[in-house]
Formats: sequence, structure tokens, C-alpha cells
Amino acid sequence: MISQKKLGLKIKEWREGKSLSQEDLAKAIGISRVAISDIERGNRGTNAQELAKIAEYFGVSVDYLLSEPITAKTSSEADYMANNFKFDPDKLRNAILYILEKCGGKPNIGETVLYKLLYFIDFDSFEILGHPLSGINYINMQFGPVPDQALYLNLIGEMTEQNQLKIFWQDYFGLPQKRYVALEEHNAEIFNAKEIKIIDSVINRLSGMGARQIEEYVHEDIPWKVTKEKEIIPYGLVVDRTAPYAQVDHWAMLQNAAAQDALKYMGEFSDEEKNYYDNLK
Repeated sequence: MISQKKLGLKIKEWREGKSLSQEDLAKAIGISRVAISDIERGNRGTNAQELAKIAEYFGVSVDYLLSEPITAKTSSEADYMANNFKFDPDKLRNAILYILEKCGGKPNIGETVLYKLLYFIDFDSFEILGHPLSGINYINMQFGPVPDQALYLNLIGEMTEQNQLKIFWQDYFGLPQKRYVALEEHNAEIFNAKEIKIIDSVINRLSGMGARQIEEYVHEDIPWKVTKEKEIIPYGLVVDRTAPYAQVDHWAMLQNAAAQDALKYMGEFSDEEKNYYDNLK
């Protein structure tokens, strides 16, 4: 369990990473700016309700909020050695804008659902194209995959500063919901036709799900299911996916590859051998 002082430092780092003032955070949580200042300095504790609101505001679980800060072993540059992909912030930026254009007006599309849509877009892209769309790492957390918070929150902070994105809170069935509104259109040249097809497929399949429904759905996806909590989810685990998550028939591909290898090993058939096999009953 994280100490009160470390919790305050974590909240301060996240707030500053999003270019928010203490007043901004205080208004979102429903407490005074002085209280936020005391929390960040470690001079004031937080109750369960405040912790829930802070966690929701930053798009993480309370457990993640109260966990020890992620070390270099599981964050930033060191993380990306595990998956061997370079993070493309422009792809992620435009994926967020594209999703908001297509389904951001739906009442269920808060940040929690957005996280899951981005996860499926990246992992489906890896499965189909051999590389993720954005290349960001996803961490296995209690309520499903969460994009690398250091990179993600920094990007969201840039998008709000550049007036590409607006963030607001609303009540959704009695719970605070963090929502995004796109203030500009995505760059239509950033994605190719195959990438757009993958994004559209994820939106069409999953954007109608609420936060709880999509959390339960992602918990059965093999990459998340077999990864330990707080670990990076390896993209390569998509080869073990089964329906309805699998976007490629991996068994058929394996059989075809095995058949091709066998033919190479056996060499070409003679005319006599071909006639023999053709006439087998």
C-alpha cells in the first residue's frame, strides 16, 4: 500500500502531466483547492469517496491509485523493449479523435470504455497486420487493460492544451463519468484503408457496451486473461485468441504453413507420383 506522501506526489505528477491547476482538480473532485494542496504535500489523507473520484478522474482503478509507483522495469522506455514496438503518438492521437467522431456522442462512451476500444484496436491490428496501430503498451489492471499512463496522460494533456480535446465530467447512472469531446477532426491521411477497417470493426462491435459490460468482455480475451496484474500485456498473445476475440483463423494459418513446409521438404512430385495420388479412391 502506498504511503500518504507518495500518494500525494503521484496525484501531483498526474495533475501536472495533464497541465491542470489545483483548482481544476479540486472542482472535479468536489473539494477545496487548499485540500488538494494538502493532499499533494502528504499533509492530508483522503476518504473512500475522494479516492474513488480521483481514480475515476485519472482513468485508473482505486487499487492502481494506491499501488506503489510503477518502476522503470514496467514503465516508459524499458516497457517497450518487451513488445519491441515504437510508440506512435500521432496514431494514438488520431485514433482517439476518430473514435470520438464516430461514437463519442453515445452516453456510455466515457474514458473507461475508450481505454478498452483502444486496446482492441491495437491488439486486433497486431493480429491482422502484424503490428499494433499506436504501439502503446497496455497494463493488466483489475478492471481491464489500461494504456501506459505516463505516455497516455501526457498525450491527453497536449491535446487539451492544443484545443483538440475537451474533458468534462457528468453523472452517469449515479456515478461520475469522465468524457472526452473532440474539438477537431482526425487527420484523414494518418491511417490507411486496412487500419480504418480495423478501427471501424472495433467501434461497430463494441462501442454499444457500457463500462461494466466491456470490462467483463475484455476479461475473457486471452492476452489480458493470461497476463498477471500490473504487468505489460504482450501483443504476441493474440495468436492464442479464440472466438469471438480472434480476428484471424490461426489454426488454418498454422496448417497452411505446415503444409508449405512439408512440400518444401518433400520436393516436387514426379508425373508418376501425381497420377498415383490423383487416382486414389
